[in-house]
Amino acid sequence: MKRILNSDWIRPFLKKYRFGLLLAIALGLLTMLCAGLLMFSAGYVISKSATKPENILMIYVPVLFVRIFGISRPVVRYIERLTSHNWILRLTSDLRKRLYLRLEVRAVQLSQEFQLGDMLGILNQDIANLQDLYLRTLFPVLIAGTLTVALVLSSAVFNMELAAGLAFFLGLLLVVVPLISVKRLRALDSKLKIHRNQLFTELTDAILGLQDWVLSGRKSDFLSAYTVAEKSVRKEQKRVFSFVRTRGLILQLIFGSLVVFLLAVSTGFLSGGDKPNYIAALVLMIFPLFDAYAPLSDALVETERYADSADRLEKLPHALLAAATEKPQGTKIELSALTFGFGTQKIFEQLNLTIQPGEKLAILGRSGVGKSTLAGLIRGDLTPSSGTVTIGAASSSQISEIERTVGVINQSPYLFATTLRNNLTLAKLDATDAEIWRALEIVGLAALTNSLAGGLDTPVSEAGTNFSGGERQRLALARILLSDVPIVVLDEPTVSLDPITENQLLTLFYQALADKTVILITHHLLGIHHSERVIFLENKTIKSDGAPDELLLHDETFRELYRLDKGLD
Repeated sequence: MKRILNSDWIRPFLKKYRFGLLLAIALGLLTMLCAGLLMFSAGYVISKSATKPENILMIYVPVLFVRIFGISRPVVRYIERLTSHNWILRLTSDLRKRLYLRLEVRAVQLSQEFQLGDMLGILNQDIANLQDLYLRTLFPVLIAGTLTVALVLSSAVFNMELAAGLAFFLGLLLVVVPLISVKRLRALDSKLKIHRNQLFTELTDAILGLQDWVLSGRKSDFLSAYTVAEKSVRKEQKRVFSFVRTRGLILQLIFGSLVVFLLAVSTGFLSGGDKPNYIAALVLMIFPLFDAYAPLSDALVETERYADSADRLEKLPHALLAAATEKPQGTKIELSALTFGFGTQKIFEQLNLTIQPGEKLAILGRSGVGKSTLAGLIRGDLTPSSGTVTIGAASSSQISEIERTVGVINQSPYLFATTLRNNLTLAKLDATDAEIWRALEIVGLAALTNSLAGGLDTPVSEAGTNFSGGERQRLALARILLSDVPIVVLDEPTVSLDPITENQLLTLFYQALADKTVILITHHLLGIHHSERVIFLENKTIKSDGAPDELLLHDETFRELYRLDKGLD
């Protein structure tokens, strides 16, 4: 629990929303108080009625209390639920915002650093676990702990034997059983999580590669392996369920013993006059407490899962929230003595590169040499191990609103499941219809948009599958034009298109971006004639640098690449 409360994903939010937390706990205690007083009043009415009072007025007030507490209990409970869920929704919103900021730092490298199954786990399971931590662990534990102290102290005023007995039984329910449960279930739950996470990741990979399984004729192999993995998960689940059932029986026995103890003790000190009528009232009052103590064992056991989620979220990169308020003075890009790598693998070492404003630069190199990584360094998504990356006079990682300085069109521009207008105004929220139509005209999509039934309000399917690959690239270019950034990175934007469409799009890109700095990342030479300068990356640095015509005449590496690309060998 201490490890969780010290987490950067837990402690700051408890402090930020402390008043809402205290209010929710107070309402939870009030709910339990109303429930207890309801049973107390009902017990007194039942016992007093059994003695045949001479006048109905003798039980009028207790009956009135039954009505009052019977109504107030669900009302207070409803208010407590509204308060706690409003509190947790506000907190979860902040959690998801923090998660987005953490992931945004490595936006370019996400697919390389995280498996899809892990990403789904972080986005869904881990945030949900932290949400459950507050609702299903912190609230019940704090309410039960406060309730225990209040009950023991108040009972001590009437009878020390009663206070000691309550302290013993409630201590078993609050401390002993939950701690034993945590110790026993920790190993079982750990094994279950390993099997379950492995099954989830393997199943995700298998579904994404389902076509390959079918075409290779090994569908039965996958099903057999999956069945074995699923059986191991079920086996671990049975062990967990068996212990949980046993623990439930033990809790019932402890609570039953508490009821017997109260009956025995109250019989001793409640005698004579009207006091015996309070015996049933006192015993019945304890029954609602079971709702407060029964969930504690499960709540504490699940803290292990919550701790794993908090640890996994802690490992995400921290957002660069330092005073990034500099703005570029000009758009000259300069990389000086730049060194960068992932872990022990060096990508660049002492690399130097200057890109003048408005220059059209092509970056060539084999797969994995670091072309897209170089784009990430320029945009500030990645931070060099040493050396500097500056745009104008400011470091790229410290430029505020870097997205207004550098735009990217990659291999698969994403279109969201919303209207065409919303997809385009993503680049400029206050863009007018005239500006949108002008951008569509430039990229050659105005006629297509006019032909759509909804025009700019036409729904776009998820990932833009109702548009062709070339049309998605043109829409991405329209977004860049609306954003009006001075620097544009074309990260192999036409790699999945046929040569004719590819050539047409590259021509369009360079025409539309004639007044901007354009950095083309590519693996072959189609459209290279649009670039004023070409660099070739190899062995962690720049091997060749010059105009395309010059390199074709004087650089053997470039000539070899040209022959291979044209199919001349």
